[in-house]
Amino acid sequence: MKNRFNKYTVITLLLLSLSVYSQKTDSEQTLVHRTSITSFDLRSKELVGSVYIHEGFLSAKLSNSQDQYLIRYNAYQDEMEVEKNGNAYHLSKNLNYSINFEGINKTYQVYNYLGKKETVPGFFVVLYSGDNISLLIKEKIKFYEEVKAKTGYDKYKPPTLKRVEDEFYIGYKNSSAKELPSKKKDILSLFASKANEMESYVNENKLGFKSEEDLIKIFSYYHTLK
Repeated sequence: MKNRFNKYTVITLLLLSLSVYSQKTDSEQTLVHRTSITSFDLRSKELVGSVYIHEGFLSAKLSNSQDQYLIRYNAYQDEMEVEKNGNAYHLSKNLNYSINFEGINKTYQVYNYLGKKETVPGFFVVLYSGDNISLLIKEKIKFYEEVKAKTGYDKYKPPTLKRVEDEFYIGYKNSSAKELPSKKKDILSLFASKANEMESYVNENKLGFKSEEDLIKIFSYYHTLK
């Protein structure tokens, strides 16, 4: 029997989740992500940027549920935060579900992928969903330490949270994701027996593998082939 992701499941997830932020001092809060702890002063007047793709909570639906929830994506920690009674909680990454932000026409889904050292679950934006393979992107925000001026000629650089370039991934039916190769021949090899047809289509239409728009066309065309 298929698992259904209903509102009671969501409530259970929220109640079992840990609060995203834990107070450390009056001026410092600690970001906790599994076994690693990274601290910086989120209230600092010097800190530039945000850990969020969209700063405010946005209305979203979870798959197999008609209820609306206020959710935002913390790309620095790769966590989905849900607002409940004025507090933010993490959504579980252990279930096979998607999160649809209808207002901005954006859908996230959980896939397993190779992190820095091991395979971990993470949230990916679904650009194109196909029966066999899907086109995904991984959004990232990186923290840069402050750079103090060593001489009178140097310029101080404040601690910064910066959105870095998105990475393209290919998603499979088994909920695993693999980073899209950088070379054309390696990407075409992903289409297996249809590689030659795909190459002809790409060349005839002058498509590239760096453009989000072109990649959506390429993945869409692949799913028209028999």
